[in-house]
Amino acid sequence: MTVLWMLEDLEWWPNAPEPRDVFSPTTYWASPEEMDLPPEVVTETPVTVEEVHMDGYTERIAHLGNGFTTLLGKGGGPTGVTMLTGCLVWDHYLWTEYRTTPTGNVRLVERRGGIVQRVTRDETTHPGVFSIHPSGPTKYQIGEADDGYEFCWHASMVELVHAETE
Repeated sequence: MTVLWMLEDLEWWPNAPEPRDVFSPTTYWASPEEMDLPPEVVTETPVTVEEVHMDGYTERIAHLGNGFTTLLGKGGGPTGVTMLTGCLVWDHYLWTEYRTTPTGNVRLVERRGGIVQRVTRDETTHPGVFSIHPSGPTKYQIGEADDGYEFCWHASMVELVHAETE
């Protein structure tokens, strides 16, 4: 089975999947050219890319195997068999920007730390509340964030599985 990195945004509530759970995340593919990705979370995988035309929009979809698809962006770029370099990004609000819904299931192999970035904190008019400003490159971190850094993404390893897999 194919195992890939998947980043997940930081939400105010904990997300349900636990290791070994099978679920259907809505994802897009992030490349190092599009997003500041530390090398530890970058993988390369063969895919088949197709364009979908819907409601006047052109969206690109990558088929990764086992019925799993991820979005590549709107318009432009090669189609057919190719290699992707980067990682999956689970976006709970993907539906607000795309008309195509990704398909397929993954099994959460393990949660493996996250991506951190240096931050500065500026005081606001509200006591104890700060405005946070990230800067500089991101880095992969397991455990607590170093002083002066904050987590900006959770990082997990996921395995592509068939829909009937439990």
